[in-house]
Amino acid sequence: MSSDLNVIEAQDLSKVYQLFLSPADRLRQMLFGASRFGNRSFSALSGVSFSLHRGEVLGLVGRNGAGKSTLLQIVCGTLMPSSGALNVRGRVAALLELGAGFNVEFSGRENVYLYGSVLGLSHQEMADRFDEIVAFSGIAEFIDQPVKTYSSGMYVRLAFSIATSVDPDILVVDEALSVGDGEFARKSFDRIMALRERGTTILFCSHSLFQVESICTRAMWLHAGKVVAQGNPAQVVSAYQEFLDRQGSPQPASAVSPSQPMSPKGFARLVRVRVGGLGPGEGPLHLTSMVDDLVVQARFASDPALPCPTVAVSVHTPDDRIVSSAGAWNDGVELQRDASGAGFVQVCFAKFPLLKGRYFVSVHLFCERGLHIYDAADRAVYLEVTQNGLEQGLFHVPRVWTSAAGVPQAADTSEGALRLEGKAETHLVTLLDGLSSQAVSLEVGESLTFPDPQAHGLAALAARFGLTAQPDGSWLKTRSPRWSLGWVRSGAVHKGWHALFEASFGHVLTQAHWDWKYGGHELAGVGAFAQDELVGFYGGLPRPVLVHGVQAMALQICDVMVQPSERGVLTRQGPFFLSCTTLLEQLMGFGRPFLLGFGFPNLKHLRLAERQGIYAAVDQVVELHWPVPRLLPSWRVRSHAVSLANEAAVNTCWTEMAQAMRSSILGVRDWQHVAKRFLQHPTVNYTVLLMRSRLSGRPLGVVVLRDRGADGLELMDLIGAPVHFSALVRVALRHAHLLGRSRLLAWVTSSHRHLLGAWDSESVPLDVWIPANVWTPGPSAAELQGQWWLMGGDTDFR
Repeated sequence: MSSDLNVIEAQDLSKVYQLFLSPADRLRQMLFGASRFGNRSFSALSGVSFSLHRGEVLGLVGRNGAGKSTLLQIVCGTLMPSSGALNVRGRVAALLELGAGFNVEFSGRENVYLYGSVLGLSHQEMADRFDEIVAFSGIAEFIDQPVKTYSSGMYVRLAFSIATSVDPDILVVDEALSVGDGEFARKSFDRIMALRERGTTILFCSHSLFQVESICTRAMWLHAGKVVAQGNPAQVVSAYQEFLDRQGSPQPASAVSPSQPMSPKGFARLVRVRVGGLGPGEGPLHLTSMVDDLVVQARFASDPALPCPTVAVSVHTPDDRIVSSAGAWNDGVELQRDASGAGFVQVCFAKFPLLKGRYFVSVHLFCERGLHIYDAADRAVYLEVTQNGLEQGLFHVPRVWTSAAGVPQAADTSEGALRLEGKAETHLVTLLDGLSSQAVSLEVGESLTFPDPQAHGLAALAARFGLTAQPDGSWLKTRSPRWSLGWVRSGAVHKGWHALFEASFGHVLTQAHWDWKYGGHELAGVGAFAQDELVGFYGGLPRPVLVHGVQAMALQICDVMVQPSERGVLTRQGPFFLSCTTLLEQLMGFGRPFLLGFGFPNLKHLRLAERQGIYAAVDQVVELHWPVPRLLPSWRVRSHAVSLANEAAVNTCWTEMAQAMRSSILGVRDWQHVAKRFLQHPTVNYTVLLMRSRLSGRPLGVVVLRDRGADGLELMDLIGAPVHFSALVRVALRHAHLLGRSRLLAWVTSSHRHLLGAWDSESVPLDVWIPANVWTPGPSAAELQGQWWLMGGDTDFR
């Protein structure tokens, strides 16, 4: 089979079951084909599409009833889809459920040959494999007994042994590995990994998120029969775990697994666990944050014939949210044991960094690769952590503070203020100012000197002014570039900026709009000049953001402009490239005023920047459309227009959103942002609604809306914990109904559209992309892939 050929191709698969109130209704439909006799339908699967290449492993996650087993049965051919297309190339071996495909009256031997015949293998081919199948299953003494006498463990041993011994092109595993003892579970994972290495395509359904993330190359999250997300396993698992946390679901078994009795053969188990000197059930253990050490000790026993197991420790909240975990294998530590298989391990968390709160510690015994859990001490010890001081959050992050008289922070985190008066930042400004004022006026053959010839970024910037470094430390002008560069300041707008804007975008930017947008900034961006005419501009707006819960500064790139007469010059010497790279080098990345940059280019402009090595795409924007139903007021919540008196309520909603979306990158949405971005906009009237609980009056979220007339009502922004997003969308739909609009629409990054999936909507990909800076050292595009939560309100032109 060609490695570049899809082994499985599924397009819009759906499965609908007809439900009847009585057998008579079923008969009426069979006879008359009518659908009015009290029957209704249930959609188990809806519009599922995916494709798998040879050797890929797809992990399916989702709650019970999400449609995972239905999808796997359709792939295996035991169910027919109601609609859609499926193309499967190769032999499929399946473990859909315990003993599926077995005849319980037949012996184990007879079922081996029966299973082989179903897969199209001859009697001789199965005979050649028979000894290997029986040896792997470990039930040789029972192979001639009727299968109905087998235990559940024997069922799964034999089924798995057959399915994985017939050289399948495709292996389907649906939770079948949850049954079995420690030795067999370990062997089964070893075989799955070996099949993956040999190029077998695997569909793996499991509630064990740890195993999905460890084994699979891709993951798909199903909910109510629909695909919520698919792609990188770590990202899908993280999004699914965040959903479970919001729903208050118990922690999946991947993180905390109850102890199970082990087989006498091939066993590995925890013998004793002590946390801070206390055993399971004792305590609570009292610790002072950043003062006391947390010491975890474990003794284990194992079969010496197995590789030595390894240990992991997890710390989690009472509602089973993992706060931190540590695995010996991840830290490069190999456990030791004696000849009998007994061993001891200890890990010390020095000056325990978790802040005040209540936590549990669990200890897990894994196989040597950290894939299979042999045993676990779930919630071994309960921690009561106190702290000195008033620091907020979950844990203490080490940091270094510096200060000097009259020197402000390197990057002011207040939105709407790009101030560069610090020592390093003053250098950035004066370096470009000095070159633009001195180098442009130099004649070819003349030279100049700088006080600091080793200044950061000087060489690259000087080259753009036609300067070449000399052995004596001076800079010789060897050419006269077509364009020069300089800062464009917001306080004194360059006379050509507004003319360039009108020429680039075809409409006028009013002075009031300019003041609203760039007012309070020292710099608007970098300009490219042909003599004294501004022909190119690359600028941005400061935006405080939370990067996985940690505050940083980002620069929202906007108003990127090139004079139409100069657009043909889109090379690495053109106005766009020169102004863009200059700004990135001066302001963006590690150790610079802005850690991140983001914007909203179309695909054409993105591809240009990618070819020049400036950007990499990390997400795409989609537009969601909801039909507007007739909605009555909700008895649970009420909403009203935001006023100055609601500052504290808006900030409360933002705090809850920031806490709930710690796995994402999102712009700060506090009162200061809402007031500046929406309430004080000079030309657009936004509707900003605060939603409260009718019973308690507690603020639950904020909705920002813009009426687009016949095009519908646009949901510009949401502020609040995602658990309230469904109610916030309802508020928007209700408002659209009151305005007489037929639809509600919203922009959102594709990776986060599942957070708005509670109400059925149509999703349309837009030619709007999210780029990441790859020109200067900073967070990589891989780290930022699918991490941004951005909506229409985050753009500068919506």
